[in-house]
Amino acid sequence: MNITEHAIERMAERGFTPDMLGKFLSSGYKVEVANSGRYKMIGTVDGVSWTIIVEADMYTIVTVRRSHGGENG
Repeated sequence: MNITEHAIERMAERGFTPDMLGKFLSSGYKVEVANSGRYKMIGTVDGVSWTIIVEADMYTIVTVRRSHGGENG
């Protein structure tokens, strides 16, 4: 995956490690349409729900955050 500089900064701030990304991607996540032609990948890592925003190519990570209410992986 291509990870933008912004996403790397947000991952560091939020304690979302490369190991967690691997767990996220292998754990079965759901995809929803976000805004601006982007998508939300929503999944759970170690019991915590996370949302990864990706570009329309489904390959470029824009940002990573804890899931908001109603976004459950």
